[in-house]
Amino acid sequence: MEKKIENKDEAFKGDPLTPADFPSKLLPGISQPWVVPKRQYLIAFSNGDMSNLWRLKFVQDMEAWGNRYTERFGVRFVWANSGANSPKQVSDIESLIAMNPDLLIVSTNEAEPLSVIYDMCEEMGVALITVDRGISRPLVGDDKDDCYILHLSMDFMSHGVIMGAGIVEYLTEKYGKPMGNVVEIAGQPGAEPGIHRSIGLHLVLDKYPDIRIIASRPGDWERDKAYGIMADWLQKYPAGEIDVVASAYGEGSLGALTAIREAGRNELIGPHFSVDAILEYLENIQKGECQAVVECPPYFGMLAFEYGIRYLNGEKIPDLVMMPLRTYMGEPASKRKVLDEHVELLNKKGEAFPYMEWGGQGELDVDISEYYPKNWVEDASLLDLPKFTTDPPIKTQ
Repeated sequence: MEKKIENKDEAFKGDPLTPADFPSKLLPGISQPWVVPKRQYLIAFSNGDMSNLWRLKFVQDMEAWGNRYTERFGVRFVWANSGANSPKQVSDIESLIAMNPDLLIVSTNEAEPLSVIYDMCEEMGVALITVDRGISRPLVGDDKDDCYILHLSMDFMSHGVIMGAGIVEYLTEKYGKPMGNVVEIAGQPGAEPGIHRSIGLHLVLDKYPDIRIIASRPGDWERDKAYGIMADWLQKYPAGEIDVVASAYGEGSLGALTAIREAGRNELIGPHFSVDAILEYLENIQKGECQAVVECPPYFGMLAFEYGIRYLNGEKIPDLVMMPLRTYMGEPASKRKVLDEHVELLNKKGEAFPYMEWGGQGELDVDISEYYPKNWVEDASLLDLPKFTTDPPIKTQ
């Protein structure tokens, strides 16, 4: 696609904003880090909603990175929030495109209603990047004339795989072989993160016949609902019948822990594996009350601008990038060191989630290639694997 960057003033001189110690191996498709804009581009951003803490932090991070590029390089940045209203987001994008931006970054409220923005960008010759949430339109890939240049997201299925791998290691250490009973507090059954995380968990645990998921119920991302689910299970399963609690979201684990403490079931304080890496959960790992958590970072700004500006500079970029994910745990010492540093920073800055630019991606990486040699994008058959199932199966009324 022809990029409209003629007659743009040269960017101010300055050092790159992406931290110099951010591992280059975690920037796929980039041969020479770190980006510096050539010109004072106009970059527009449209956000779908800010209905919870994660979404608020996501938007604040995008705005912060846009403002940093403005201050250092003279790049212009404008943005709008739709308030979880898809028709308004379409209208917002019409107004942003009318400003003739060089790049439009969008995090959609809903994929299907926002798919019309593809045609809007194509007609006006505006490069489009979707972040976290995409549109119901596939990336064209090798078609260099297509306006849809990048989808930046994260691999939710790998969240479940990482949890599963940690559970196998924990149970093998506990019993001398991979065996034991697991309960799964799932996410929202109709949401992609909930579906993919459950598939990933089963992808690993189903390889071990002596590891059984004896109960699985959706917590719908709510702490209180997870509390109630765990309280029910504690009534049904006496001490010794549950070895591990796996939760698709951090609030779920925290709700389950409250129920466990109230019931005096201290044997279940510790064997928890989850997703999100919110501060309260990280502090529980420090105290030995949780085992591990893989992050679900709301901070996309650094990579969105790194790739977007490279494209505007005339570089070729990949059309799909999955964010690198850190897995926090209490040991070994190298991982504990990063955990302690990030908890200290979170408390000092009053933040809820560790920032991407704080580093530690190398130390906190988990090799899951044994279980997950190809991701679900490369191997779509993974999407048909079991999820939200138990052994024995849940009885229906």
